[in-house]
Amino acid sequence: MPRFARSRGLLPLAASLILSCGGPARVQAPVSQAISEKVLAARKLQEPLEKHLCQAAVYPTSAADWRAERVPGLSGRGKSFLAALEALCREADGLHLSAVTDISYVRVPGGWSDSHELRGVGLRYEAGFARPPAPRFETISPPEMSIPVSEPPPSGEAPAS
Repeated sequence: MPRFARSRGLLPLAASLILSCGGPARVQAPVSQAISEKVLAARKLQEPLEKHLCQAAVYPTSAADWRAERVPGLSGRGKSFLAALEALCREADGLHLSAVTDISYVRVPGGWSDSHELRGVGLRYEAGFARPPAPRFETISPPEMSIPVSEPPPSGEAPAS
């Protein structure tokens, strides 16, 4: 009789190792899945972005002499410019900021994407600062788009003169 067969502990150990290594691993299903904005609105967890609800003032640009703490990194997305602006403003409300300013486009709709993405800077005013009146939300227009610089044609493709 072979030597390894005499030991009682090695045979079950070897069998369990062989059986545990074989076969595909089970993949656990994701616990949560992304919910679209329409579903959230239908469940009344949040109002749609087309409805203006934010309380923060929105300034397209700010002056350098405003006495306020600046909180960069706010962003908002939406199907239209006003919906993206509302999302940006609601983010400021969630952080308890008084205003949003210095609005710029991060992604302009085009190609495969039809959504707008805006970035802005949140403001917390210092005590005693009289904030200027904010423009009406509906009158804010998209920022001016930069005009691409005209480049010379590639080498060998210049028009003959």
